[in-house]
Amino acid sequence: MQFNGTQKLIGTGAQAEVFLYEGYAYKVYKPTYPAEWIAFEKSQQKAVNDAGLCSVRYYDTDDEHIIKMDFVDGEMLEKRALTGDITCFNTLADAFRFVHSTDATGIQMPLLKDTAGMGLSDADRDEVLEIITRLSDKEKNCVCHLDMHFLNIMLPRDKADYVIIDWMNARLAPAVFDYARTYVIFDEFSKEGLEAYKAIVLPNLWATGIKESDFMDAVRACTIIRKREKNETT
Repeated sequence: MQFNGTQKLIGTGAQAEVFLYEGYAYKVYKPTYPAEWIAFEKSQQKAVNDAGLCSVRYYDTDDEHIIKMDFVDGEMLEKRALTGDITCFNTLADAFRFVHSTDATGIQMPLLKDTAGMGLSDADRDEVLEIITRLSDKEKNCVCHLDMHFLNIMLPRDKADYVIIDWMNARLAPAVFDYARTYVIFDEFSKEGLEAYKAIVLPNLWATGIKESDFMDAVRACTIIRKREKNETT
């Protein structure tokens, strides 16, 4: 695929750049990024489209390393959060409730326990899978985004609602792992944000009857997985 020179760079990540071009967003991956991972990302997006979790659709192009996407004209929730707007945490809490309440029956998405051990040492894999298996025996599975933070929630200019993006990590798992993953992210990037997260968002988890000890076990599993991810990008 060739752009005609009118494309505008609107985002940059570790593995891809995103351009606005002729009314659509185009994610252009590095040539070294595995094509099968890109195909998986597209299948994940179709699953969340079908489940009514996200209206942004992905389209094939003639280059397997380029994804054409619906463009969301708006701003990330992160921009509002950086102004000190504490209501961003209420939006985050609502996003969790929306995702976890979605009927997961028939959704084509992997189980967390089937992929969480990939790339881990034997000891780490055993620890992570033991936690996931034990908590899965106690709590029902639901759709978990597993990368829910302010950079992945968009606020469109043309409507009052939000749009959750970047579903690559999404899995079927107990909701406690979704909350735990975001806890780990805040702990890594913003201690102040973590305190607000604990005060505003986590009460919704406690209201479901989750024990704090089980939550901290989920945090432990997510911390191990996050460490592997960081090693992969260095």
